[in-house]
Amino acid sequence: MTRNRSFADPMQPAARITALLRRMHAIVANDATPQERLDELTRAIAQHVSADVCSIYIRQPDESLELYSTLGLKREAVHSTVLAWGEGLVGQVCVTQRPLVTADAPLHPAFAYRPETGEDPLHSFLGVPLLRSGKALGVLVLQNKKSRRYSDDEIEAVQAVATLLAEIAASGELLDETATRDVDEILHLPERLSGAAVVPGVAIGTVAFHEAPAPRHRVFSRNRTEDLKRLEAALEALLASVDDMLARSKLEADSREVLEAYRLFANDRGWHDRLRSAVQSGLTAESAVERVQGENRTRMSEARSPYLRERLHDLDDLSYRLLRHLTAGPIHTEALQEDAIVLARTMGPADLLEYDRDKIKGLVLAEASPTSHVAIVARAIGVPLVSGIGEALALAESGDAIAIDGDTGEVFIRPTEDVVSSFSQKRELQSERQAAFARERDLPAQTHDGVEIEILINAGLALDMAHLSATGAAGVGLFRTELQFLIGTQLPRVSAQQKLYHDVLELSTDKPVVFRTADLGGDKSADYMEREHEGNPAMGWRGLRMAVDRPGIIRPQLRALLAAAVGRDLYILFPMVTLGSEMSVARALLDKEIDIRRQRGQPLPRDIKVGAMIETPSSVWRIDEIARQADFLSVGGNDLAQFYFAADRNSAQTQRRYDPLEWGFLNFLKRAVEGADAAGRPISFCGEQAADCVFAAALIAIGLRRFSIPPTAVGAFRRFVRSVSVGELRDWFQNAGAAASENMRRDLSIFLRGRGAAIE
Repeated sequence: MTRNRSFADPMQPAARITALLRRMHAIVANDATPQERLDELTRAIAQHVSADVCSIYIRQPDESLELYSTLGLKREAVHSTVLAWGEGLVGQVCVTQRPLVTADAPLHPAFAYRPETGEDPLHSFLGVPLLRSGKALGVLVLQNKKSRRYSDDEIEAVQAVATLLAEIAASGELLDETATRDVDEILHLPERLSGAAVVPGVAIGTVAFHEAPAPRHRVFSRNRTEDLKRLEAALEALLASVDDMLARSKLEADSREVLEAYRLFANDRGWHDRLRSAVQSGLTAESAVERVQGENRTRMSEARSPYLRERLHDLDDLSYRLLRHLTAGPIHTEALQEDAIVLARTMGPADLLEYDRDKIKGLVLAEASPTSHVAIVARAIGVPLVSGIGEALALAESGDAIAIDGDTGEVFIRPTEDVVSSFSQKRELQSERQAAFARERDLPAQTHDGVEIEILINAGLALDMAHLSATGAAGVGLFRTELQFLIGTQLPRVSAQQKLYHDVLELSTDKPVVFRTADLGGDKSADYMEREHEGNPAMGWRGLRMAVDRPGIIRPQLRALLAAAVGRDLYILFPMVTLGSEMSVARALLDKEIDIRRQRGQPLPRDIKVGAMIETPSSVWRIDEIARQADFLSVGGNDLAQFYFAADRNSAQTQRRYDPLEWGFLNFLKRAVEGADAAGRPISFCGEQAADCVFAAALIAIGLRRFSIPPTAVGAFRRFVRSVSVGELRDWFQNAGAAASENMRRDLSIFLRGRGAAIE
């Protein structure tokens, strides 16, 4: 066999790959039959790699792997040798979607001998999957007669070639019409994914991307000079945007280093040179970015240095931004069609609220925990949410049919008819269940032993107030006012805030509404808010600590609340209270606004009650001090649990690790309840965890009697309350709770079911 050049040559790896890509470009452009082009590509790859055999297997619609081209095996084996899915080393590469390397293939446990190929004398094996849109379209195989190890440079080079082969196969530039149609069918096979159930409910609709992926494009360039110009213009625009971002960020020295490092990556000459080299080899500018991005991902994911691995996110983000500049595609949300299910890596609460609520039917996020703010908003507006499925972004295409189950965490992309039928039936059953809850809305939330449990709802928009009548809730235990601050392009005017609060009170039909002042900071800030970067924003400058430092935000809000509630009872709740002194400052700001209205002869609310949110361990330990400054207290269960367990509420990994239904945490909450009772202050529990009836049973056992929960959970919560006895719950907690501390959820669930409690 003749070889022009080998990867063992002293030539630099990048130059060798570039030379091979140029030759591949020329082959694809040849006026030849698809088989002739494929055979020539196989020959080119073999000649540039020190291998005795080079073969290409293509996946078929029936999941088999057919030998489409080879140099080194018997010619008659082409289109005759077919492996079942997962069969042999080639099948293992497809199933795992990872390279497989072995120095002695016949000794590998997955080896499958095929005599018609003539591979008897071969030992070394390197197989790399042809990946496209998260699917293996085939396998590129290199083999050698002698037992040898393939170098990292060789493996990296073959991976780059395999990536391009997959792109070419999908683009229609390589295979014949029938084979291209088969590849397209594989790319659009139904997919079943399993993630984390975050917000319950089922939804059937079509895929829409929060950040639309780069549109499809050609792999090889038709005009190399023009693609180079496009690349340079995109790089220039990217660097300008990064510089602008840094200029607008007023950061301290240590925090500024983060963005400076990001700018260094953006200006990295080596990155730019590799992009230019990829275009010079014959790729389009878009394909060059994707190829270099793939190389970076491989290197960084395998790097031993934690710092280098962490920079993978920066490199991905830069590549994404560069692609957006190249394609001039939308960086923000795409227009929604009817019955849209939105896919995204992550999303903030304001992003979700920007969508048309009549069109968005579900959410699939790569990163979102049950207590993240986007989950809270999704739950409030009744949008099912599944998280932890990042691969959905690669497997789905805009407009694909999709079905999601927020109860089980399942996602079906391009679902089959039986799946659609099953989902439709489940949706009907859920509608019937909600109808049953609606018939029970006027029943008292009273336990078997006559204890009244007050059920309130969480809200954040005037539209949410319709849930009061629909659910029969006693009022709004938490109205999140920050959503109005996050949606706009500037701080909302006092008049706009006053109108919202007045409308909410009008819609409440005299039921109490607790307005929480804007809980800004952390992950809740709008583009117009200039903030310093914080390494741990959840414990940073947020909530009441931000409000007392920036009275220009909270005083206008207090002014609007006082004006909106004239002649009514006004309940104001301050978030993220840590010390009694913070409440003193907040009350002084409120008193100042009250005095101004009095001096101007303006009317005031009929009564004003001020509350404090207990969300930090320090506020639990100082609850007596805080209670002296407050008329009522509210436990913010989501934040309190995150600080108690030192587990980020937005991290799916830590949220799965720690269950708030835990002996120590419950006793910590019990201390807060006892402190409020001793001070003579009513206390409520406000948190998504209370929608979990098993956890709610433990909360009732430790003395909580007021709950503010998502509207969608009210029906099930009322039915649960009416099925239990407070005395039995208290006795179980006191007598069996400590013994069940290793698995309290399991043991309490068994106890509740044994008593006939409605916890399903």
